[in-house]
Amino acid sequence: MHLGNLCCALLAWLSVRSKNGEMVLRIEDLDPDRCKRAYAEQLCDDLLWLGLDWDEGPGKDKGHGPYYQSERRSIFEEALQYLREIDLVYPCFCTRAQLHAASAPHAGDTTFRYAGTCSNLTEAEILERSKTRSPAMRFRVQAGIVEFEDMFLGRQQFDVQNMFGDFLIRRSDGVHAYQLAVTIDDALMGITEVVRGSDLLTST
Repeated sequence: MHLGNLCCALLAWLSVRSKNGEMVLRIEDLDPDRCKRAYAEQLCDDLLWLGLDWDEGPGKDKGHGPYYQSERRSIFEEALQYLREIDLVYPCFCTRAQLHAASAPHAGDTTFRYAGTCSNLTEAEILERSKTRSPAMRFRVQAGIVEFEDMFLGRQQFDVQNMFGDFLIRRSDGVHAYQLAVTIDDALMGITEVVRGSDLLTST
């Protein structure tokens, strides 16, 4: 656990305890290469050692488990299938090199806007490209402003299509993206207040 984790955990814990709410701990271990179960268990031990307990989560299942996202892949796939059915996702065959060559940095030196290269492929084109490369899946972002209220920074407004374009919700290796997983889990677990680092403000 690094200091950013600790800061978010402390702020969430203080907020929920001051409002007689319930603290939910969820382990966002989506990437199998980076996230090892031993790290998550150590994080839980560290939180308890610091006195930052939780009311629901690992060891305290209240019917919303499992609380390790690596064990919730079937839930994310079901959501992804629904988004496919209503034409809000599509397969993308672009490589990282192609994306960087086709788009100038937009929101920062490492942030690129996706130009929609694969957004209107025909079924025949999708079948042909699938023979040589497994596709990622992108969310079809609608035009217009997205607004939300941040309890610390106030009213936020972002033109997501203009800033990022259609973003990934599942990588080509089958790993579900953070944006899909946390949105589904926040809804299913009844989360009413989210504490995250300011570096994730535009991802919200």
